[in-house]
Amino acid sequence: MDTIDKIKKSWWVIFPFTFIFPGVGFIYIGLKADNRNWILEGITYELPWFFYFLASAKFSSEVMAAYYVWIILLVMFIALVRSIMVAIKLLEVYEKEEPKPKVYSATSTSSSSDSKENDGLKSCCVCIIFIFIVFAIISIL
Repeated sequence: MDTIDKIKKSWWVIFPFTFIFPGVGFIYIGLKADNRNWILEGITYELPWFFYFLASAKFSSEVMAAYYVWIILLVMFIALVRSIMVAIKLLEVYEKEEPKPKVYSATSTSSSSDSKENDGLKSCCVCIIFIFIVFAIISIL
């Protein structure tokens, strides 16, 4: 796979660099790859904005800015790191899908895709739990 194809397949990684849409890239790639966990992760990254707009009806922006700016920046950073991790894994998958010349060998190796899938699920859950813990601490303050 050449560089232009890699860029075309991983353009969704730019969304975490935007201040308002850090989770849209995950929602897009989750819909494209039919991966519900990525869709949920993208929705989770959009939750601070949802809560900000919900709370802006009751509180002034000066009161909320102290709390939500740091939360949104933290979510942007987490979404950026996770999107780069997912993009690297997806590029490896895309490269494996390319047709390669067949090489016959006497030994065969088996790989367990279940353990790789569980590792991705664990890291997704850890990020979501961390974000909810941060929300809980801020709401207590």
